[in-house]
Amino acid sequence: MNLDVLTLMTMSSLAVVLCGISFILNTSFTRNDATGRIWSLGFISGIIVAVGYGVDAVTPNAWWGLLVGNAAYIAAVGALWCGARLHNHRPPRLWIVWVLAFVVAVVTALQSGSEGVWAGSPVLWLGLTALSVLGAIELQRGRLRRTVNGRSLSIVLWIVAVFMFARTIAFLVGGPDGRAFSTYFNSGVAAVVTMALIISAAIAVSVLRVERGADSAVGDLSEGIFSRAGVLSAEAFGQTAEDHLERSAILRGDMALIGADVDRLPEVNVAFGRAAGDEAISAFAQTLRTTVPVMAAIGHPSAGRFFVLVAVASETEALAFAERIQIALVDAPLPDRQTIRLTASLGIATSFDHGHALSALVTAVEAAVDESRAAGGNRIVVGTAR
Repeated sequence: MNLDVLTLMTMSSLAVVLCGISFILNTSFTRNDATGRIWSLGFISGIIVAVGYGVDAVTPNAWWGLLVGNAAYIAAVGALWCGARLHNHRPPRLWIVWVLAFVVAVVTALQSGSEGVWAGSPVLWLGLTALSVLGAIELQRGRLRRTVNGRSLSIVLWIVAVFMFARTIAFLVGGPDGRAFSTYFNSGVAAVVTMALIISAAIAVSVLRVERGADSAVGDLSEGIFSRAGVLSAEAFGQTAEDHLERSAILRGDMALIGADVDRLPEVNVAFGRAAGDEAISAFAQTLRTTVPVMAAIGHPSAGRFFVLVAVASETEALAFAERIQIALVDAPLPDRQTIRLTASLGIATSFDHGHALSALVTAVEAAVDESRAAGGNRIVVGTAR
């Protein structure tokens, strides 16, 4: 059976619409968090792509359909990257996607009279290449690199990036009628690549969202301003930390942000059950509450990760606080499971090196925690200076 280009494009559009609607509805009725909303924006953009290209295909002189489709295509792939950044607790940088989408829209409008259906295509494909590379790299960082679905989607995005870049080269060298382009990079082949991307993305981000929800049994669920573990929730900690850092900067004091990840938490869940993992998180939080200074702010941004913001007089004092946490964890086994003693991957970032901006401190301390975890855990890493 031979499928013509129109049939392949129709199938691709149908896959985009069905996967998009399914993900958006699930996000609305199950876990409506910031990451899910950004990924939903990507699927909404994918639906707009299908509509825009459909209008351009069936309506003569409907150049605006191509313009909308090209710009939305950038937004769809860009949202995958931004959502992955947010999943890794990094700023989403949506403005970069909007700028690229605007540039593609302008170029498409300017070339619509002379290039026809290929208006803005090289710029679009290069933009998709860049965003796919950024997305693939982000999916191999932080929390996402520890998940099979994150790594799988990363591989798909690398394939898309290579395809789009090669398609651009073939188009610029031989034009749309060139042998290489018409054989290997025509609209039919592109439709198959698009279907592979959208189906893989729908499956991967859906599972990632479920895993994120599962991680929040104790970690992300809140009671008032506190997480279920009894310390400040992510939002409450962010507001408190911003206030402390601002006042510290005015008074010329210094602060240290200590990050801590419970080591081998997934293994605890597998070996002893989810209840043991929840108990470990709660015990970790209580150890922090009884170890750090009374006026320190303790936050719980995700299931196994904690932040402690504390005033310090020197970097040595910040290291002493982290060492105190490390010793307290080893000395206190889980109450109901005396054989389990917790350890943590600890990272430190101070205002001496990184200033009083919370975003800079968080970026530095997360990099330090990841370095500690990569080295085997149960150690302290001090974030490098700017």
